[in-house]
Amino acid sequence: MNPIILALFDVSIFILLAEILSSLVQKYGLPKLIGELLAGMLIGPYALGSLLNQLLGFSLISINSYIEFLAEFSVILLIFASGLEHGIAPIKSSGVLGFLGATFGALLPFFAAYYFYTSSFGLNSSLILGAAMGATSLAAVASIIEEEKLKGKGINFMVSAAAADDVVDLLLLSVILAILQGTSTSVTSISLKIITLVVIWLVILAVSVIIVPKITDRLSDKYIEEFPLAILFGLTLLMVSLGYSPIISAFVAGVAFANSIKSEKIKEISNTLLSVFGPLFFVYIGAEVNFSTLNLNTLLLSLELTGIATVFKWLGIFPFALAYLRNVKAANTIAFGMVPRGETGLVIASIGLSYQALSLEEFEGIVFMSLFTTFVGSVVFKSYAKKHLVS
Repeated sequence: MNPIILALFDVSIFILLAEILSSLVQKYGLPKLIGELLAGMLIGPYALGSLLNQLLGFSLISINSYIEFLAEFSVILLIFASGLEHGIAPIKSSGVLGFLGATFGALLPFFAAYYFYTSSFGLNSSLILGAAMGATSLAAVASIIEEEKLKGKGINFMVSAAAADDVVDLLLLSVILAILQGTSTSVTSISLKIITLVVIWLVILAVSVIIVPKITDRLSDKYIEEFPLAILFGLTLLMVSLGYSPIISAFVAGVAFANSIKSEKIKEISNTLLSVFGPLFFVYIGAEVNFSTLNLNTLLLSLELTGIATVFKWLGIFPFALAYLRNVKAANTIAFGMVPRGETGLVIASIGLSYQALSLEEFEGIVFMSLFTTFVGSVVFKSYAKKHLVS
């Protein structure tokens, strides 16, 4: 059967089930993304989808390159919408404290993994585990903020820190890959690489924020639907070719368009696209989880990783959130909101496996840690966000 038609059918089923389960979990005060993750875990090719495929005698439910493409489109849209909604203000207002929160929130879990696992798993494994545990899922953060329409000083800090966290984790991963590849790991070469990545990111952000709104403001309304997408994916292509993740480029593009006088119209367009494709990314993440690999050792490792990742992420974020907000409950809520590892943890796990730096058990441990932290962090954050963060 035509794989494109099959993929379109699968996507429609994924989105329908995601909406049904999201509506159900929201009745119990849980975030929408929990329903989307559950939909993927339920209907995915490792669960009911597998049974359905066996009954039909062909692969009706599968995760192929077409679904991966649409899932990537979904998360890029989600992060673009987050940048578009909040603009450059969060980065300006939280400034150094937001960046320090992101930095220590990534580095403390990283060094904790290095300390706890180097002797038992080896250097390479501990480095990859550390990178995965230091990450924050900007997609999970953006999803809940968008769902709850949250705004305020605390949200500004969180958006800024989550965006900076992606850059910090990219820098960490770049250094780790240099070590795994056996390339030059001198202090000078590593420092130069880090400085180069940071400077390029800042230059692209600054140029985009200055130029994109000016062009958009002068653009005929007849092109307002097509132009943002061209800039979004053009910028994504550029930054990915320079070694950045699509998530970083999507946020930069959103921030740039937020300064345009036509930003409200662009928000309408992105919200329309998100209403259809928005759930797909977390459904895809859920569908990738293979519970048949979850034995006792993997479960214990993933729970241990979840505990360490949660505690040290909280320790890294909380002091700086407290210094910025001067409110213990608000700072605590933000620290838990940064706990989800989501897609970032999964990507790092896949990279570690491809470099043969992880055993299959360690890989699955990161996968389930990413899932567990996304559940725990998003549920705690949603439960307290409106009470402690909205100004």
